[in-house]
Amino acid sequence: MTEAYHFLTGHPFLSGLILGLALAVFLWVKGLFRQRSLSKEIARLKESLYTKMQIETKGSMARENELEELKRQNENLRITVSALQQKPGRAEIRQLHVYDRAVHAMLARAPGFAASWEMVLKEAEEEVKLTETGLAAFVRRVFLPQKPSAGVQEAVPLIEETKDGKE
Repeated sequence: MTEAYHFLTGHPFLSGLILGLALAVFLWVKGLFRQRSLSKEIARLKESLYTKMQIETKGSMARENELEELKRQNENLRITVSALQQKPGRAEIRQLHVYDRAVHAMLARAPGFAASWEMVLKEAEEEVKLTETGLAAFVRRVFLPQKPSAGVQEAVPLIEETKDGKE
């Protein structure tokens, strides 16, 4: 070992070369360890990114599916509402509600309308009650039977005219 020491001290170029190579080998080994740790960290980050992308994709698909389901339900409800509005009698009920609101508005706005309206309403109710019960209803059922086609009704003249066209 002393011979190697004397040889290296006698040749300074060779000692610098060996020292430089040793330093290069040390830095190379350190770089390999650093590269290995960085590769592991990159693999871990890639896996984390892949997992995050999968979760976001599933969430996005779930939102899209939910949106499509809600659109379908909305369309079904819209069709159901339009079908229910087209059922027989719905138009008449709607018209009855319109008339009811109009009558209440008139009662609130026109002070003289309420009294005359109440009198006419009571008279109409009594008239309907009489035609539904008693002799008038029996006569109407026997002598004026209902026609089989309920959709077509004849216009009943409210005011009778004489032969010369006067009331």
